[in-house]
Amino acid sequence: MKSVAVIFGLLAAGVLLCQSTATSPWIGTWKVNVAKSTFSPGPPPKSQTVTIAEGKVTVDEESADGKTAHWSYAPSNGAEVPIDGLQEASVTSTEKGNMVEHKWKIGKESYTGHGVIMKDGKTMKYVFDGTDAQGRHVHDVTFYEKE
Repeated sequence: MKSVAVIFGLLAAGVLLCQSTATSPWIGTWKVNVAKSTFSPGPPPKSQTVTIAEGKVTVDEESADGKTAHWSYAPSNGAEVPIDGLQEASVTSTEKGNMVEHKWKIGKESYTGHGVIMKDGKTMKYVFDGTDAQGRHVHDVTFYEKE
């Protein structure tokens, strides 16, 4: 059974795929804005911080039940890569400017994600879809703010 924290963390890290360049809009620290986001089936995380630097995406989060998680991966545009800190997990990402598409594999489950950085460059929206291990449809619309 996969925890809700893992799914929320995937949202954050997935959104933030980047090639490590100084001009990439993805580089920096992003925090979830729970009040603007919707999580189905829920509940939302208490907190989540995603840091992108030096070709690595790192996620630190606290789930609704207080459990913490820390994991990371080194994105490779178009290639499937493992996620350090999560068992049987990988992601395939394609970045195009301010948009990113993902295919997530977590155990036997598969998810898709689509992220976009808004025109202000400080807000990001990520839509995450799939079916979890309990057979529930997952549809999250998550907003992040750049620090």
